[in-house]
Amino acid sequence: MGHPTVKEVQEKMQELINKYIELSKQDPEAEPSWQVLSKSGETKIYRKEEQKGDVLMDFLVATTLVEGVTAAEMTEVFHSKELKLKWDHTIEGDKLLETLDDHCAVYHQILKRVWPAAQRDIVYASHKQQLDIQSGEEHPSWIVCNVSCDHPSKPESDSSYTRASIEVVMFCQTIGKGPSRKDIKCKIVYSASVNPGGWAPSAAVRAVSQREYPKFLKKISSFAVDHVKNSPVKF
Repeated sequence: MGHPTVKEVQEKMQELINKYIELSKQDPEAEPSWQVLSKSGETKIYRKEEQKGDVLMDFLVATTLVEGVTAAEMTEVFHSKELKLKWDHTIEGDKLLETLDDHCAVYHQILKRVWPAAQRDIVYASHKQQLDIQSGEEHPSWIVCNVSCDHPSKPESDSSYTRASIEVVMFCQTIGKGPSRKDIKCKIVYSASVNPGGWAPSAAVRAVSQREYPKFLKKISSFAVDHVKNSPVKF
């Protein structure tokens, strides 16, 4: 399939961060280029066409609000290898390959097999960062970007799995001053572009994404609320 190098992915992280900071400021329902696909409680899914090279692609974004959790706490639940294995039961194993800097590391993840499909693996760089406080914010926002890359310790040619490709971003913003949990919410802007590898029609991949976004957000939100409920608030 051919993935970018670690260096290329590191350079792309700032581009993704800037993109999602701007997305967080938009109101998709007031933008004619966005289409509402579904709404369920606080969770909404939007679609927008986006040009990538010569190809016009669907770009799906989900937003939700989670009460009693901060941006720092939500991104920790999403990013931490140890916590992730407690709530994401699609993962069979997740191994750290290399720490690149204070924000970014490379992982090799093996996904549980879903019969009859071949078992998948992913090599990806994961970047977690506290962002500068924007105008109107009381507390800093946080972001996690997970992007597929090549790594010399896990070449695709040596893999016994089908190598999947991902570009996943979770942007989290704390709403409210606190200090108590009843006075705060976490706004999430989430997007996951997943190429499962092998052969899969794009329409099927898009349909799965639209179905899985709400499930994912419900699962991680429930875990995060339970995980932090008896802990001091962390911004």
